[in-house]
Amino acid sequence: MEVNLRHTLATREYFTVRGVYQDFLELVVEISESTIGYFHLYDDDTQTLQLNIWSKSVLTYCSAVNESHYPLSEAGIWGDAIRQNQAVIHNAYPSLKTKNHLPEGHFPLENHVAFPIRLENKIVAVLGVGNKSTDFTKQQVAQIEKQVDALWSIVCKKVGDIVKREKLLEEEFAKYSSHQVLLEMLKAISHSLEMRDPYTADHQKHVAYICSEVAAKLDLPEKQKMGLYIGALIHDIGKSNIPTMILTKPSKLMPEELALLRTHPANGLEIFKECHFPWPIQEMIGQHHERLDGSGYPQGLIENQICLEAKIIAVADTFDAMANDRPYRKARGAQAAIEVLKQGRGKEYDPYVVDAFMACFELDPTFAGIYE
Repeated sequence: MEVNLRHTLATREYFTVRGVYQDFLELVVEISESTIGYFHLYDDDTQTLQLNIWSKSVLTYCSAVNESHYPLSEAGIWGDAIRQNQAVIHNAYPSLKTKNHLPEGHFPLENHVAFPIRLENKIVAVLGVGNKSTDFTKQQVAQIEKQVDALWSIVCKKVGDIVKREKLLEEEFAKYSSHQVLLEMLKAISHSLEMRDPYTADHQKHVAYICSEVAAKLDLPEKQKMGLYIGALIHDIGKSNIPTMILTKPSKLMPEELALLRTHPANGLEIFKECHFPWPIQEMIGQHHERLDGSGYPQGLIENQICLEAKIIAVADTFDAMANDRPYRKARGAQAAIEVLKQGRGKEYDPYVVDAFMACFELDPTFAGIYE
Protein backbone atom coordinates (compact mmCIF):
# COMPACT_ATOMS: atom_id res chain seq x y z
CA MET A 1 0.00 0.00 0.00
CA GLU A 2 2.89 2.36 0.83
CA VAL A 3 4.30 1.91 -2.69
CA ASN A 4 0.90 2.69 -4.22
CA LEU A 5 0.51 5.83 -2.10
CA ARG A 6 4.01 7.01 -2.99
CA HIS A 7 3.31 6.42 -6.69
CA THR A 8 0.00 8.28 -6.39
CA LEU A 9 1.64 11.29 -4.77
CA ALA A 10 4.37 11.43 -7.42
CA THR A 11 2.22 10.88 -10.53
CA ARG A 12 -1.29 12.14 -9.79
CA GLU A 13 -2.42 15.46 -11.26
CA TYR A 14 -3.93 17.41 -8.38
CA PHE A 15 -6.46 20.21 -8.67
CA THR A 16 -6.45 21.37 -5.06
CA VAL A 17 -3.71 21.96 -2.51
CA ARG A 18 -5.82 20.12 0.05
CA GLY A 19 -5.71 16.99 -2.11
CA VAL A 20 -1.89 17.05 -2.17
CA TYR A 21 -1.66 17.50 1.59
CA GLN A 22 -4.21 14.74 2.19
CA ASP A 23 -2.29 12.15 0.18
CA PHE A 24 1.00 13.30 1.76
CA LEU A 25 -0.46 12.79 5.22
CA GLU A 26 -1.97 9.39 4.42
CA LEU A 27 1.39 8.22 3.08
CA VAL A 28 3.27 9.32 6.23
CA VAL A 29 0.64 7.61 8.42
CA GLU A 30 1.27 4.41 6.43
CA ILE A 31 5.07 4.75 6.52
CA SER A 32 5.12 5.31 10.29
CA GLU A 33 2.79 2.35 10.94
CA SER A 34 0.42 4.75 12.68
CA THR A 35 -3.35 4.85 12.62
CA ILE A 36 -4.01 8.59 12.91
CA GLY A 37 -2.43 11.76 11.60
CA TYR A 38 -2.80 15.48 11.03
CA PHE A 39 -1.16 18.22 8.98
CA HIS A 40 -1.44 21.84 10.13
CA LEU A 41 -0.04 24.91 8.40
CA TYR A 42 1.95 27.39 10.46
CA ASP A 43 2.51 31.12 9.96
CA ASP A 44 5.78 32.08 11.61
CA ASP A 45 5.11 35.82 11.28
CA THR A 46 1.94 35.65 13.37
CA GLN A 47 2.94 32.42 15.19
CA THR A 48 -0.46 31.02 14.34
CA LEU A 49 -1.51 27.46 13.52
CA GLN A 50 -4.26 26.64 11.07
CA LEU A 51 -6.14 23.40 11.53
CA ASN A 52 -5.93 21.98 8.07
CA ILE A 53 -5.85 18.26 7.24
CA TRP A 54 -6.80 15.18 9.24
CA SER A 55 -6.12 11.61 8.21
CA LYS A 56 -9.19 9.76 7.02
CA SER A 57 -9.10 7.56 10.11
CA VAL A 58 -9.41 10.62 12.36
CA LEU A 59 -12.51 11.79 10.52
CA THR A 60 -14.38 8.77 11.83
CA TYR A 61 -14.01 10.35 15.30
CA CYS A 62 -14.02 14.08 14.62
CA SER A 63 -15.84 16.59 12.46
CA ALA A 64 -13.87 18.24 9.68
CA VAL A 65 -15.67 21.56 10.07
CA ASN A 66 -13.64 22.78 13.04
CA GLU A 67 -10.95 24.46 10.93
CA SER A 68 -9.64 27.53 12.69
CA HIS A 69 -6.57 29.61 13.43
CA TYR A 70 -5.15 29.75 16.92
CA PRO A 71 -1.90 30.97 18.48
CA LEU A 72 1.03 28.61 18.87
CA SER A 73 1.03 29.52 22.56
CA GLU A 74 -2.35 27.80 22.94
CA ALA A 75 -1.41 24.71 20.98
CA GLY A 76 -1.03 21.39 22.76
CA ILE A 77 1.57 18.72 22.08
CA TRP A 78 1.33 19.25 18.30
CA GLY A 79 2.95 22.63 18.85
CA ASP A 80 6.01 21.16 20.58
CA ALA A 81 7.73 20.31 17.28
CA ILE A 82 7.51 23.97 16.27
CA ARG A 83 8.53 25.31 19.66
CA GLN A 84 11.53 22.97 19.87
CA ASN A 85 12.29 23.05 16.13
CA GLN A 86 12.67 19.27 16.01
CA ALA A 87 10.71 16.06 15.92
CA VAL A 88 9.08 15.41 19.31
CA ILE A 89 7.96 12.03 20.64
CA HIS A 90 5.13 11.48 23.14
CA ASN A 91 4.83 7.82 24.12
CA ALA A 92 2.25 6.58 26.64
CA TYR A 93 0.31 9.80 26.22
CA PRO A 94 -2.45 9.04 28.80
CA SER A 95 0.19 8.89 31.56
CA LEU A 96 2.02 12.09 30.61
CA LYS A 97 2.01 14.70 33.37
CA THR A 98 2.30 17.57 30.89
CA LYS A 99 -0.46 16.40 28.56
CA ASN A 100 -3.25 18.73 27.56
CA HIS A 101 -6.83 17.70 28.12
CA LEU A 102 -8.31 16.66 24.80
CA PRO A 103 -11.60 18.30 23.80
CA GLU A 104 -14.82 16.32 23.95
CA GLY A 105 -15.22 14.14 20.86
CA HIS A 106 -11.45 14.09 20.18
CA PHE A 107 -10.01 10.83 18.91
CA PRO A 108 -8.29 8.70 21.62
CA LEU A 109 -4.52 9.24 21.71
CA GLU A 110 -2.06 6.58 22.90
CA ASN A 111 1.23 7.83 21.47
CA HIS A 112 2.33 10.53 19.10
CA VAL A 113 5.22 12.06 17.18
CA ALA A 114 5.22 15.49 15.53
CA PHE A 115 7.55 16.73 12.79
CA PRO A 116 8.27 20.36 11.88
CA ILE A 117 7.89 20.87 8.13
CA ARG A 118 10.30 23.41 6.67
CA LEU A 119 10.50 25.45 3.52
CA GLU A 120 13.78 27.29 2.94
CA ASN A 121 14.79 26.64 6.58
CA LYS A 122 11.58 28.18 7.87
CA ILE A 123 8.89 26.13 9.62
CA VAL A 124 5.70 26.31 7.57
CA ALA A 125 3.72 23.38 8.96
CA VAL A 126 3.63 20.58 11.48
CA LEU A 127 2.79 16.96 10.70
CA GLY A 128 1.87 14.51 13.40
CA VAL A 129 1.13 10.79 13.47
CA GLY A 130 0.19 8.51 16.32
CA ASN A 131 -1.57 5.54 17.87
CA LYS A 132 1.15 3.18 16.67
CA SER A 133 0.84 -0.33 18.10
CA THR A 134 4.25 0.05 19.79
CA ASP A 135 6.17 3.02 21.16
CA PHE A 136 8.05 5.29 18.77
CA THR A 137 11.84 5.00 19.05
CA LYS A 138 14.31 7.74 18.18
CA GLN A 139 15.78 5.56 15.42
CA GLN A 140 12.36 4.95 13.87
CA VAL A 141 11.50 8.64 14.05
CA ALA A 142 14.79 9.59 12.38
CA GLN A 143 14.05 7.20 9.51
CA ILE A 144 10.49 8.51 9.17
CA GLU A 145 11.74 12.09 9.18
CA LYS A 146 14.09 11.38 6.25
CA GLN A 147 11.18 10.02 4.25
CA VAL A 148 8.99 12.95 5.25
CA ASP A 149 11.65 15.37 3.98
CA ALA A 150 11.93 13.49 0.67
CA LEU A 151 8.16 13.43 0.21
CA TRP A 152 7.88 17.11 1.16
CA SER A 153 9.95 18.07 -1.90
CA ILE A 154 7.35 16.30 -4.07
CA VAL A 155 4.55 18.04 -2.19
CA CYS A 156 6.15 21.45 -2.74
CA LYS A 157 6.43 20.74 -6.47
CA LYS A 158 2.78 19.67 -6.66
CA VAL A 159 1.58 22.69 -4.67
CA GLY A 160 3.71 24.99 -6.82
CA ASP A 161 2.13 23.57 -9.98
CA ILE A 162 -1.34 24.22 -8.57
CA VAL A 163 -0.48 27.79 -7.56
CA LYS A 164 0.92 28.48 -11.04
CA ARG A 165 -2.14 27.00 -12.70
CA GLU A 166 -4.51 29.02 -10.52
CA LYS A 167 -2.55 32.19 -11.25
CA LEU A 168 -2.79 31.56 -14.98
CA LEU A 169 -6.53 30.95 -14.64
CA GLU A 170 -6.92 34.19 -12.69
CA GLU A 171 -4.98 36.08 -15.34
CA GLU A 172 -7.10 34.52 -18.07
CA PHE A 173 -10.30 35.25 -16.17
CA ALA A 174 -9.25 38.88 -15.71
CA LYS A 175 -9.28 39.26 -19.51
CA TYR A 176 -13.01 38.52 -19.64
CA SER A 177 -15.82 40.85 -18.73
CA SER A 178 -18.69 39.48 -16.67
CA HIS A 179 -20.80 39.50 -19.85
CA GLN A 180 -18.25 37.37 -21.66
CA VAL A 181 -18.18 34.88 -18.78
CA LEU A 182 -21.96 34.68 -18.90
CA LEU A 183 -21.82 34.16 -22.64
CA GLU A 184 -19.42 31.24 -22.26
CA MET A 185 -21.74 29.64 -19.71
CA LEU A 186 -24.74 30.05 -21.99
CA LYS A 187 -22.77 28.58 -24.88
CA ALA A 188 -22.37 25.49 -22.71
CA ILE A 189 -26.13 25.42 -22.11
CA SER A 190 -26.70 25.71 -25.85
CA HIS A 191 -24.23 22.88 -26.40
CA SER A 192 -26.16 20.69 -23.97
CA LEU A 193 -29.14 20.97 -26.32
CA GLU A 194 -26.89 20.04 -29.23
CA MET A 195 -26.28 16.69 -27.56
CA ARG A 196 -30.01 15.96 -27.82
CA ASP A 197 -30.78 17.74 -31.07
CA PRO A 198 -27.87 18.82 -33.33
CA TYR A 199 -30.24 20.71 -35.63
CA THR A 200 -31.54 23.02 -32.89
CA ALA A 201 -28.07 23.80 -31.57
CA ASP A 202 -26.74 24.74 -35.02
CA HIS A 203 -29.93 26.69 -35.64
CA GLN A 204 -29.41 28.75 -32.48
CA LYS A 205 -25.83 29.55 -33.48
CA HIS A 206 -26.92 30.62 -36.96
CA VAL A 207 -29.73 32.78 -35.59
CA ALA A 208 -27.37 34.40 -33.08
CA TYR A 209 -24.93 35.31 -35.85
CA ILE A 210 -27.64 36.78 -38.08
CA CYS A 211 -29.03 38.75 -35.13
CA SER A 212 -25.60 40.25 -34.45
CA GLU A 213 -25.36 41.37 -38.07
CA VAL A 214 -28.86 42.86 -38.07
CA ALA A 215 -28.20 44.60 -34.74
CA ALA A 216 -25.08 46.21 -36.19
CA LYS A 217 -27.07 47.38 -39.21
CA LEU A 218 -29.70 48.86 -36.87
CA ASP A 219 -26.88 50.57 -34.96
CA LEU A 220 -28.07 49.23 -31.60
CA PRO A 221 -26.05 50.06 -28.46
CA GLU A 222 -23.29 47.59 -27.57
CA LYS A 223 -25.06 46.46 -24.41
CA GLN A 224 -28.23 45.71 -26.35
CA LYS A 225 -26.28 43.85 -29.05
CA MET A 226 -24.64 41.68 -26.43
CA GLY A 227 -27.96 40.83 -24.81
CA LEU A 228 -29.52 40.05 -28.20
CA TYR A 229 -26.69 37.68 -29.09
CA ILE A 230 -27.03 35.86 -25.76
CA GLY A 231 -30.81 35.61 -26.05
CA ALA A 232 -30.62 34.35 -29.62
CA LEU A 233 -28.04 31.74 -28.63
CA ILE A 234 -30.54 30.11 -26.24
CA HIS A 235 -33.89 31.18 -27.73
CA ASP A 236 -34.94 27.55 -28.32
CA ILE A 237 -33.70 26.24 -24.97
CA GLY A 238 -37.26 25.21 -24.14
CA LYS A 239 -36.89 22.39 -26.69
CA SER A 240 -34.81 20.59 -24.09
CA ASN A 241 -38.17 19.54 -22.59
CA ILE A 242 -39.48 18.21 -25.89
CA PRO A 243 -39.02 14.46 -26.55
CA THR A 244 -36.08 13.79 -28.84
CA MET A 245 -38.24 11.57 -31.04
CA ILE A 246 -40.29 14.64 -31.95
CA LEU A 247 -37.33 16.95 -32.45
CA THR A 248 -35.61 14.50 -34.77
CA LYS A 249 -38.66 12.90 -36.40
CA PRO A 250 -37.84 12.45 -40.12
CA SER A 251 -41.47 12.71 -41.26
CA LYS A 252 -44.14 15.40 -40.96
CA LEU A 253 -45.27 16.07 -37.40
CA MET A 254 -48.75 15.03 -36.32
CA PRO A 255 -51.03 17.85 -35.01
CA GLU A 256 -50.53 16.77 -31.39
CA GLU A 257 -46.77 16.60 -31.90
CA LEU A 258 -46.74 20.06 -33.43
CA ALA A 259 -48.78 21.37 -30.49
CA LEU A 260 -46.23 19.88 -28.08
CA LEU A 261 -43.36 21.41 -30.05
CA ARG A 262 -45.02 24.81 -29.79
CA THR A 263 -44.76 24.67 -26.00
CA HIS A 264 -41.02 25.32 -26.20
CA PRO A 265 -41.24 29.11 -25.68
CA ALA A 266 -43.22 28.56 -22.46
CA ASN A 267 -40.79 25.80 -21.45
CA GLY A 268 -37.90 28.19 -21.95
CA LEU A 269 -39.58 30.82 -19.79
CA GLU A 270 -40.02 28.25 -17.04
CA ILE A 271 -36.32 27.38 -17.17
CA PHE A 272 -35.25 31.01 -16.75
CA LYS A 273 -38.11 32.33 -14.64
CA GLU A 274 -35.94 32.77 -11.51
CA CYS A 275 -33.02 34.32 -13.41
CA HIS A 276 -32.24 38.03 -13.56
CA PHE A 277 -30.43 39.58 -16.51
CA PRO A 278 -29.63 43.14 -17.60
CA TRP A 279 -31.41 42.29 -20.86
CA PRO A 280 -34.90 40.98 -21.73
CA ILE A 281 -33.71 37.36 -22.07
CA GLN A 282 -37.01 35.90 -20.88
CA GLU A 283 -38.94 38.01 -23.42
CA MET A 284 -36.65 36.88 -26.26
CA ILE A 285 -37.20 33.25 -25.32
CA GLY A 286 -40.95 33.62 -24.82
CA GLN A 287 -41.77 35.98 -27.71
CA HIS A 288 -39.65 34.92 -30.70
CA HIS A 289 -42.65 33.15 -32.27
CA GLU A 290 -45.01 36.10 -31.72
CA ARG A 291 -46.01 38.15 -34.78
CA LEU A 292 -47.01 41.82 -35.20
CA ASP A 293 -50.53 40.92 -36.30
CA GLY A 294 -51.20 38.63 -33.33
CA SER A 295 -50.96 35.44 -35.40
CA GLY A 296 -48.00 34.08 -33.46
CA TYR A 297 -47.74 32.02 -30.30
CA PRO A 298 -47.82 31.35 -27.39
CA GLN A 299 -49.72 34.51 -26.33
CA GLY A 300 -50.80 36.09 -29.60
CA LEU A 301 -49.03 39.37 -28.77
CA ILE A 302 -49.13 42.29 -31.21
CA GLU A 303 -46.97 45.24 -32.28
CA ASN A 304 -45.31 46.96 -29.29
CA GLN A 305 -46.19 44.13 -26.92
CA ILE A 306 -43.24 42.31 -28.49
CA CYS A 307 -39.72 43.44 -27.56
CA LEU A 308 -37.37 44.55 -30.33
CA GLU A 309 -34.91 41.72 -29.64
CA ALA A 310 -37.67 39.12 -30.10
CA LYS A 311 -38.67 40.79 -33.37
CA ILE A 312 -35.09 40.48 -34.62
CA ILE A 313 -34.86 36.85 -33.55
CA ALA A 314 -38.18 36.17 -35.31
CA VAL A 315 -36.77 37.33 -38.66
CA ALA A 316 -33.46 35.47 -38.25
CA ASP A 317 -35.30 32.37 -36.99
CA THR A 318 -37.66 32.34 -39.97
CA PHE A 319 -34.82 32.70 -42.46
CA ASP A 320 -32.65 29.96 -40.97
CA ALA A 321 -35.57 27.57 -40.51
CA MET A 322 -36.43 27.83 -44.20
CA ALA A 323 -32.87 28.05 -45.56
CA ASN A 324 -31.66 24.90 -43.79
CA ASP A 325 -32.95 21.34 -43.78
CA ARG A 326 -35.13 20.27 -40.91
CA PRO A 327 -35.44 16.67 -39.71
CA TYR A 328 -38.93 16.37 -41.21
CA ARG A 329 -38.45 18.33 -44.47
CA LYS A 330 -35.87 19.56 -46.93
CA ALA A 331 -35.01 23.25 -46.93
CA ARG A 332 -37.21 25.50 -49.06
CA GLY A 333 -34.14 27.63 -49.66
CA ALA A 334 -32.87 31.13 -48.93
CA GLN A 335 -34.83 32.77 -51.76
CA ALA A 336 -38.10 31.27 -50.54
CA ALA A 337 -37.30 32.57 -47.05
CA ILE A 338 -36.62 36.04 -48.48
CA GLU A 339 -40.02 36.04 -50.14
CA VAL A 340 -41.76 35.06 -46.91
CA LEU A 341 -40.02 37.91 -45.06
CA LYS A 342 -40.88 40.40 -47.79
CA GLN A 343 -44.54 39.36 -47.80
CA GLY A 344 -44.70 39.47 -44.01
CA ARG A 345 -42.92 42.83 -43.75
CA GLY A 346 -45.08 45.22 -41.69
CA LYS A 347 -47.66 42.47 -41.08
CA GLU A 348 -45.94 39.65 -39.23
CA TYR A 349 -42.41 41.03 -39.12
CA ASP A 350 -41.11 44.43 -38.04
CA PRO A 351 -40.37 46.45 -41.23
CA TYR A 352 -37.22 48.06 -39.80
CA VAL A 353 -35.85 44.66 -38.86
CA VAL A 354 -36.71 43.13 -42.22
CA ASP A 355 -35.05 46.02 -44.06
CA ALA A 356 -31.91 45.69 -41.93
CA PHE A 357 -31.86 41.96 -42.60
CA MET A 358 -32.23 42.52 -46.35
CA ALA A 359 -29.32 44.96 -46.31
CA CYS A 360 -27.18 42.32 -44.57
CA PHE A 361 -28.31 39.65 -47.04
CA GLU A 362 -27.42 41.81 -50.02
CA LEU A 363 -23.91 42.36 -48.63
CA ASP A 364 -23.33 38.66 -47.90
CA PRO A 365 -26.06 36.16 -48.87
CA THR A 366 -24.05 33.36 -47.19
CA PHE A 367 -23.74 35.13 -43.82
CA ALA A 368 -20.04 34.33 -43.50
CA GLY A 369 -20.39 30.95 -45.18
CA ILE A 370 -23.29 29.58 -43.12
CA TYR A 371 -25.48 29.34 -46.21
CA GLU A 372 -23.40 28.22 -49.17
